[in-house]
Amino acid sequence: MRKFVIVAISLFAALALLLSACGASTPAATTAAATTAAKAAETTAATTAKATTAAAAGAAKTDVLYWFPHGGSPDREDIEGSVAKFNEKYPEYNVTGEWIGSSGAGVGMTDALMTAIAGGTPPDVVLFDRFMVGQWAGEGLFTELTDYAKDSGLKGEMYYDFAWQEASLKGKLYAVPFDTDNRALFYNKRLLDEAGISPPKTIAELTEAIDKLTIMEGPRFIQIGMVPWFGQGFLYTWAGAFGAQFQDADGRITFDDPKAIEALEWMVSIAKKYGMEAITEFATAANAGDLNPFRGEKFAMVISGPWEVAGIKKSVPDLQYGITSVPTPDGSVARTMAGGWSHIVPKGAKNPEGGFRFAKFMSVEEGGVSYGENTTHFMCSIEINNNLSWVKSNPLFKVFIDGFPHSFCRPVIAKGQLLWDEQLSAQNNALNGVDTPANLLKALTEKVNKELGY
Repeated sequence: MRKFVIVAISLFAALALLLSACGASTPAATTAAATTAAKAAETTAATTAKATTAAAAGAAKTDVLYWFPHGGSPDREDIEGSVAKFNEKYPEYNVTGEWIGSSGAGVGMTDALMTAIAGGTPPDVVLFDRFMVGQWAGEGLFTELTDYAKDSGLKGEMYYDFAWQEASLKGKLYAVPFDTDNRALFYNKRLLDEAGISPPKTIAELTEAIDKLTIMEGPRFIQIGMVPWFGQGFLYTWAGAFGAQFQDADGRITFDDPKAIEALEWMVSIAKKYGMEAITEFATAANAGDLNPFRGEKFAMVISGPWEVAGIKKSVPDLQYGITSVPTPDGSVARTMAGGWSHIVPKGAKNPEGGFRFAKFMSVEEGGVSYGENTTHFMCSIEINNNLSWVKSNPLFKVFIDGFPHSFCRPVIAKGQLLWDEQLSAQNNALNGVDTPANLLKALTEKVNKELGY
């Protein structure tokens, strides 16, 4: 009986995305989240009491409570510094920043936020995964920000199209875009030079390069040219590169687009040629902490995002590599999936205007500039991105800047998490030969559209 292989090498990256995008957790994480929620509720109550006392004393300042889940360095330090800068620039407000999110990548924060909204004691502004804005807004959990944006001069043209689209639902704004990312092809210069290969631009060139760069000794891999589904090589990534559209003008999901089917068929062809089980075993063995298979020169190419540059600098600073656009059938610049964070104002916030003012500050004012410069994150603001000093000084980042105008966000729907899970499931089942790409994507599309009421 053929062994069913879970696509673990794709799920390494998927797990991190899912943790930041949903409230699912292990029992330990749930306990931590419950503790976080309780602490958050106490903090909110204390801040509300503080505001009441200040008002009674005739104080002019408006207290604003800000929650953020980024606890790592330098993100947390920069965010806390921006809180101080905002309070100095806008003395009518007193923003208090609270780090919430002790479990996973924001899992504690999302659980705490849900509890606070249900209890009528939410913070005034929250740093929130932009991918989940549509789902939460659709459930009535966020304050609409359309009028606040209009009155303050905040406009969609200040941002990349995908960022404003992902921050909105049915034409109404529910979040202020913050940072972002997209995907590209990283390649090992030494390995490609030794094989006499130029960085591939088309799918045909990529397929040939994978073959030439794959080295075996008997039945064992010594080196693999590329595993398309490793890292950020999700079905979303390749379907976008093939030119698929995931949603029509009426809001229906169209993941059964012929170009999405073609993309998945291509991924399956690689799995069949080299053996799904053998690929998975080699990739799993080669994935050692910070030294992933690409950094360890076991993979000659990989799909990843701008964070990979910092990871390579830290773990293998002498690695000779380049970055180019994700290959496409015709060699044009790929449409790649973009992600990132935003700031939202929860439903029931005591000071929604102050929350929005701070969100804008962190998006297109000093807070956004500081975060982009000090954390080396790309920002959704086109103006800020184009003037980041680290982007100007390192030509490797140009491919990401050039790619942003072509990037897309995942469909903004009330069932965004379901769609994400289903595309991963379809990808895994196709790679393992459970069914054909056409049948799997048809079933995916029908299931999600049924949940959406179509």
